[in-house]
Amino acid sequence: MYSFKKNKSFLPLVIIPLLLVMNNCSDRSEYGDASDYEKLGAGATTGAGATTGACTNGEDTTAPTVSSASPTDNSTYNSVATTVAVTFSEKMETGTVTTNTSDTTCSGSFQLSSDNFTSCIKMSAGPVASDNDTIFTITPASSLSAATTYKTKITTSVKDISCNTLGSAYTYNGFITSPSGSGTIQGSVKEADGSALSGVKVSFSIYGSTVTPDDTTTDSNGDYSLSSLGLGEYTLTYSKSDYLTEIQSDTLETDGQTLTVGTITQLLDNCTSGTISGNITDAVTGDNVSSVDLKAYKGGTYVKSTTTNNDGEYSFSNMTPGWHDVYSSKNGYIDENFWAYSCGNQSGQDNSISTTLGTDLMRIVLKWPKTSPVTARDLDSFLYSPWDNGSGWDTIYYGGNKSYASGDTVTLDKDDKPSVGSPPGDETITINKVRSVHNYTDDAYNTDAKKTNFKNSKAKVKVYYNDGGNCCTKKKYYVPNDNGTLWYVFTFDKDTGFTASDNMTNDSP
Repeated sequence: MYSFKKNKSFLPLVIIPLLLVMNNCSDRSEYGDASDYEKLGAGATTGAGATTGACTNGEDTTAPTVSSASPTDNSTYNSVATTVAVTFSEKMETGTVTTNTSDTTCSGSFQLSSDNFTSCIKMSAGPVASDNDTIFTITPASSLSAATTYKTKITTSVKDISCNTLGSAYTYNGFITSPSGSGTIQGSVKEADGSALSGVKVSFSIYGSTVTPDDTTTDSNGDYSLSSLGLGEYTLTYSKSDYLTEIQSDTLETDGQTLTVGTITQLLDNCTSGTISGNITDAVTGDNVSSVDLKAYKGGTYVKSTTTNNDGEYSFSNMTPGWHDVYSSKNGYIDENFWAYSCGNQSGQDNSISTTLGTDLMRIVLKWPKTSPVTARDLDSFLYSPWDNGSGWDTIYYGGNKSYASGDTVTLDKDDKPSVGSPPGDETITINKVRSVHNYTDDAYNTDAKKTNFKNSKAKVKVYYNDGGNCCTKKKYYVPNDNGTLWYVFTFDKDTGFTASDNMTNDSP
């Protein structure tokens, strides 16, 4: 039995490829009608936040509700220059939706605060109404602070056009702005046969606004890179004559980070619509999972929904050509997303989903899709754990299972093999009582032909981790567009978190 110290031990994983305004909803006052209010300096009678005439208590007695907010609740990496918006369930009396524009006191019915409403953010102007007076947007007078949590509150003084008030004050948990810093985003573009695609324009935008410089072009290897980008969630758009335009999003999280995003396969624009289909399985047991809700998006726009049948099968019919981002959800499982495409009918676009995790538990899933030609039939996972005295290693490998000190367990839950069939495939390792992890991939076939198989396999590693306060942290790592047979993917430490290694060599196991 080996003893492990928290600050020394680590687990390397090896993967081997075989508003303050007058209330309009009051009764007529001693000062008369709305026109008289204006004479007395009460403000304009048009525009957001203006007094638009007294509402009347009619047959509508349903209280309005807040339907949504932007930025969304609990979202991270939001711009410090963001605006804040709320959407109500019905048309509102604009004069009751107000905010503070003169100081940092928490006045008005629409408030934004970073200190739980001891003070509030000063706004540049009153709320702007849109969408038939159901959406109201406020803009801070100056940029928000970086890496800060902001909460939004709507008070009970807001009213709909029938004078119904909000039943109770509504407060969102909040959103977090991006930390200060910058980094690099890089990636690759390939054709359907796996060959590099040069001359693809890659445009970058963040929070809906383009960055400067806002685009770059893939080189002869299909690679691109753009540096000095502020931290946050980026949308990348890929365009080239005679090819379908594709879009993907990812988040630049830490100062100095080089983020490798997923390799894009750009399809010819002569593709036709078709049916996308596949299976959803349990990442640990490999069993088919029924009643999984699936929603397909294209370029960030919702397309349609479906649900897996008793055999875990799903299909989306009549899908427009190109790549779609498919989100899955089911009670007891971690929400997941995967890419699927239409170019005529395309079957076998499978995905596995992980059950929710207990505290200090990590699950690592290696996935590889089917490619044409096939570049990866069997990828195997190896996990090495060092002895405490530094004199040797314990190994988890295909078919292997090892119990560590104090009941800690690491298991190879699932091992896809060539005998089972051709890709797609995946492998799963679960680690209990996480200390740290080093994850890499290795293939002993050190020949020129084999060196290119790995980079063309479209393999990716997904990691889920419950640190006790956030279930679950999700990370994605994509195989680099470099020749080699050994992929160092990431390192993890409980104190410092995840760090991408992301380099390829030709070492032996």
